[in-house]
Amino acid sequence: MASSLKVIALISGGKDSLFSILHCLANGHAVVALANLYPPPTPDDDDLNSYMYQTVGHAVIPLYEEALGIPLYREEIRGSAANSSRDYTAQEDDETESLVPLLKRIKEAHPEANAVSTGAIFSTYQRTRVESVAVRLGLTPLSYLWQYPYLPPYTQSSLLCDMEAVGQDARIIKVASGGLDDGFLWANVADSRTVARMKKALARFSEDGDGALVGEGGEFETLAVDGPSLLWRKRIEVEPDRVVHQSGGTAIWHGKNAHVVDKPLESFKLEDLRRPPLFDDEFLDILRADMDTSAGVISLPPDLAHHTAPPTNNCAKTQNAFVYSNITGETAPGLASEVKAQMANIFLRLDHALAAYDISKQDIVHCTLLLRRMSDFASANDIYSQYFDYTNPPARATVAVGDCMPNPLDVTLSVFAEKDSDRKGLHVQSQSYWAPANIGPYSQAISTMLPPRDRSAVNGTEDLHAAGRIVHIAGQIPLVPASMKLFTPSLNTILEEDSFKGEAVLALQHLFRIGRTQGVKWWTAGLAMLPSIPSAKEQEKRVLLAQALWKAIHAPPSPTEDQSAAEEELDAWDLKNLLPTFQDTSRRPAIPHRNSILSSSSSPADPPPTPPCFVADISALPRAANIEWLATGLAASSIAVRQSDYPLTHFTQPDPQTASCAARFCAREI
Repeated sequence: MASSLKVIALISGGKDSLFSILHCLANGHAVVALANLYPPPTPDDDDLNSYMYQTVGHAVIPLYEEALGIPLYREEIRGSAANSSRDYTAQEDDETESLVPLLKRIKEAHPEANAVSTGAIFSTYQRTRVESVAVRLGLTPLSYLWQYPYLPPYTQSSLLCDMEAVGQDARIIKVASGGLDDGFLWANVADSRTVARMKKALARFSEDGDGALVGEGGEFETLAVDGPSLLWRKRIEVEPDRVVHQSGGTAIWHGKNAHVVDKPLESFKLEDLRRPPLFDDEFLDILRADMDTSAGVISLPPDLAHHTAPPTNNCAKTQNAFVYSNITGETAPGLASEVKAQMANIFLRLDHALAAYDISKQDIVHCTLLLRRMSDFASANDIYSQYFDYTNPPARATVAVGDCMPNPLDVTLSVFAEKDSDRKGLHVQSQSYWAPANIGPYSQAISTMLPPRDRSAVNGTEDLHAAGRIVHIAGQIPLVPASMKLFTPSLNTILEEDSFKGEAVLALQHLFRIGRTQGVKWWTAGLAMLPSIPSAKEQEKRVLLAQALWKAIHAPPSPTEDQSAAEEELDAWDLKNLLPTFQDTSRRPAIPHRNSILSSSSSPADPPPTPPCFVADISALPRAANIEWLATGLAASSIAVRQSDYPLTHFTQPDPQTASCAARFCAREI
């Protein structure tokens, strides 16, 4: 991926779309054009009330070209919210498609443009729609503010504080919340005094983590009029005209005679813009801590012998679950063509099996793709992406296994599907500070309903949902989310002498951040994939370190930390009735969520056992990464864990009689 992108900045005039431009610049990109969609003319109201676009204050938008010194392109919004689903699939009459002609026109004028930025924070609705259009047009989506309040220091106000610190001035021009009245209109939203007033006003009307303080629930809308001179060459002045009151307590500030004026230059530098730290607090702690790796490894398995028999191919189905493992693509027994042909044959066989079991490919939740050589990945992925061409494709793990792959095979595929299970997906394709973007035919996570223990006792849909969900998460390698580059020693300012530890911790953090968004409270197990290295001794160290990190992140909190967490967990009735103070802290549920775990240990006070951690020695990973973490999570109100499920063995060497057999192929199956 290019280190410096040429960005088209989608702007609404609001605080977030303008602030995100600064983050594009801070990450080494150049903004070549501004893009804006405006509502069709109406007799008396300039607010379209679009689900997708902010249209209040759109008359001021033309001034941004002069204020920022960046060419502006505009297009009228056509259509309506014809597709109102959370995750977007292209629909011709939907207002989202208005972006297509706009971005195409900009690409014609600026052929170097290869990315598009947005100010999305929590809105999956907006993000997925921009991503859909961007990917279709070959543009890299950038959403540097995505999940911003859930990054250190974990407060909603941190975004507004960061705006104030760089001198961005964005005025509130619409309020639509029971907590905010017209007294807030034309106040600078990032001013510390305004933030304090909003916290007090929103205390009774917002819920924990709903983004009310940053306006993510439509509580207010803003118009940016000034900012640091590195971006803002001039500032915008608007004279007050009138305030229009609408139903439901909505009030809109209208201005007149908007114009740009010169402004003094200040000493702001991009280095002054705060960017969220790479590591969460708890992962920074284990990165700095000494890990207990004293258990030892018996010895790593010897080099694998070449296989002459193909891996065992299994196809099985229960009432809802379907597993088809080690699908191969030979043209005839013992004969195989090039990788693309093998992939095409694999999907033909998969289609036949799905049809036989009355299962749709949209029911597939996870795939494991095994390659002989990682250099074949692009060829295999080309056919793979043509097959999984729908919204929220399956989560996926891809590894190369070298000569463990029996001749003449170059690729195998294993799939896991669940039918009629309320399938939900997380497919973030935008670069951000949060977690690696998945620009490709796989999702970060796919979740489905867990089957109830006793189906005969199920009484309607509500009981089905009460059983909880199983969350399949894609393999995570140590990519720095903002740049999508691999973590390197130069980026590891904490432990420069131990880059692998930084890589392992960062990839594990990605797994947990994704898991939190899906409500994961417990991992069934962890799997670390480590490419082989020449030194067996160093590989043993990596195996033990990976398992030690897994154990450390699952360790129970110290008594002090536990007491602090208990004090923060306020009763919902108290929050609503006794404590009318705004909860600024973005709560990040712990994994494991110990209040949800029912352990069969001898004492209820004892912590539940750590889920097992397996380590697989493989040939290579995507992007030449040194580790990939995999896990399946459970999201339920209560989870029973039996101590006997977790043997005490720290590391188990394969039986010498089976160490070189096809059973060493690793596919995540349940």
